[in-house]
Amino acid sequence: MEIYASQVRKETNIPIFARDVERVLSVLFVSDDFWQIVRYSMVSLPAVASLIKLLEKEGWIKYEGEKIVLTEKGKREAELAGVHPYRRYICDRCNGKTVVIDAFKEVYEEFLKLQGNRPEALHRYDQGYVTPETTLARVAFADMRGDVRGREIIALGDDDLVGLALALTGLPKRVVVIDIDKRILDFESKIKEEKGLDMLELRRVDLREPLPEDLLGKFDVFFTDPEETLPGFKAFVYRGIATLKGPGCAGYVGITHVETSLSKWREIQKFIVEAGLAITDIINEFNEYVNWPYYRDMRAYSLNPVKSDPKDIWYVSALYRIETLDNFQRWNEPLAEDIYEDDESSTT
Repeated sequence: MEIYASQVRKETNIPIFARDVERVLSVLFVSDDFWQIVRYSMVSLPAVASLIKLLEKEGWIKYEGEKIVLTEKGKREAELAGVHPYRRYICDRCNGKTVVIDAFKEVYEEFLKLQGNRPEALHRYDQGYVTPETTLARVAFADMRGDVRGREIIALGDDDLVGLALALTGLPKRVVVIDIDKRILDFESKIKEEKGLDMLELRRVDLREPLPEDLLGKFDVFFTDPEETLPGFKAFVYRGIATLKGPGCAGYVGITHVETSLSKWREIQKFIVEAGLAITDIINEFNEYVNWPYYRDMRAYSLNPVKSDPKDIWYVSALYRIETLDNFQRWNEPLAEDIYEDDESSTT
């Protein structure tokens, strides 16, 4: 397996190893859909695409239209290497999120109606929003951790409309949404006026630039779905950290496996710890994203060897909860690097 991993590393510059090859083969036993292979293998998409093309040349898999099929040779070789079919044991009540949204049923039903006319995701901002159920699950999880009631909360980027959902609960003391996309701000502003959501504040801010001084050190909690390049992740999360009041404040962050290898996860976790925070929770596949309309324009589609369209949810991310300790670092400087693309990027 390591010989294939080394070839993929050489071709993609993505650090994958024999265990990652095993993960992909494991899913190939039970799925012939490229997007689901990416999701359930938890291996960076460009690496999966490269590996599939390599295995096809070796006769381990074959293409049947839009299907990627493990051949008899592939099954035999995988079994000899000790690879077993992927198995999934997920709670069908919470769908693996560890929380249910029953307590927010009325808010969810209202949110479901309101979000129906939301702005569509734009490629130029690398947008993609989560399902309504995921948005409310974030609210429920944060409430369970004591991060909603009476808290001052900021959402850095809000195409997921979590700021709006929080305001609809009436539970926080204050909710501030900052975003570069005027469409999102206008959409939430209209609902704010219609529903009398006085606690909700909306501001247009480019996170590549330093945050306004009046947002620094003013919040108990932040939410953000950062870019997944290291510079992009640091930009979004450092901005979030800079808004927090002091020790004991929390941040909620989404991180995928689709665009983030475990080596990059390690660097991200190292950054979080060195910034003076602890990681209190990681829930894999918590965030489920609606398939966005520009998927044929993104790098992932061009890398897909069978050029199939995604039929089900495939882009998911882990929910990280992080908490400030004493002597945590605030950073609010201009960015000098490209935050949108690296070797693992696939939705750009």
